[in-house]
Amino acid sequence: METFTDSIRLAPSVYLQASPQKFRLHHLLPWETAPCIETLQETGDTNVTRQMMAGAFYAGLRQRACEEKIADEHVTATAPSLLRYIHFLAGAYQTTHAAPPTMRRVAQRLAERGQHTSARYCLHVAEEEAGHDTLALMDLAALGLPPQGLVARLQPTSSLALVELFIRFADSGAPIAVLGYAYALERMSLFSTAESIAAIERLIPAGIKATRCLRVHSAIGSDAGHVAESIAFMATLAPEDRAAIVRAAYETASLLCAARRDYPGDAAMRGLLDEFGWAMAEPDFGLN
Repeated sequence: METFTDSIRLAPSVYLQASPQKFRLHHLLPWETAPCIETLQETGDTNVTRQMMAGAFYAGLRQRACEEKIADEHVTATAPSLLRYIHFLAGAYQTTHAAPPTMRRVAQRLAERGQHTSARYCLHVAEEEAGHDTLALMDLAALGLPPQGLVARLQPTSSLALVELFIRFADSGAPIAVLGYAYALERMSLFSTAESIAAIERLIPAGIKATRCLRVHSAIGSDAGHVAESIAFMATLAPEDRAAIVRAAYETASLLCAARRDYPGDAAMRGLLDEFGWAMAEPDFGLN
């Protein structure tokens, strides 16, 4: 029988248990009681931490999906389009622009608390993320848009909500929670594969390179390594820090799903881009 060494309450009705090999989620009905007490090993284990983070991420995605009843095929599997991709880049700019300065502020707060190892790690993350907002701007410029003007005008609500959550974690009593936020974003980016990126690139006129930001934040970019690196570091932390990170990953994953409904529609996007004199046409072939 599997022995679950760590357990945590993610939300009033959501409990997570983890072992080195797997995780188990408990979604309680109002009349049910908790199946376990909260326990995290005093000394972290990389494999258990990996399962805890995976479980929190999955629980967040599932919770949001259940709340919003995202079941329609046209919502869950909308085909990519160049207009949607431009909307994505505008959102990516917001989250990547906020990452370095927020991580540096967290590093300063942790250093002031005497948590110097964690402070150095957050500075390391800030350096890794430096300049990624420029990649989004370069991609927008390659698509024939004035990048700074566009990101000032087009600010997806889901991306702004993510940045707000990020800042809330950074300013909270447990600033180390920002690592849970970063994990959730990087774990979500791994759903962007070589195949899905190729589908986007087929929408872009030949000769134009406009997937720099997407490639970096994908399964074929640096994020796969970042996820593994972050898990290894999290496993070295005290139980209370790991708990804050796991809960932050759950909350962030829940919010990430809101992006499914964030796109304003092709007509609204075309109207906005017309204001910038955008004349690039989408290819008229399919994605087969």
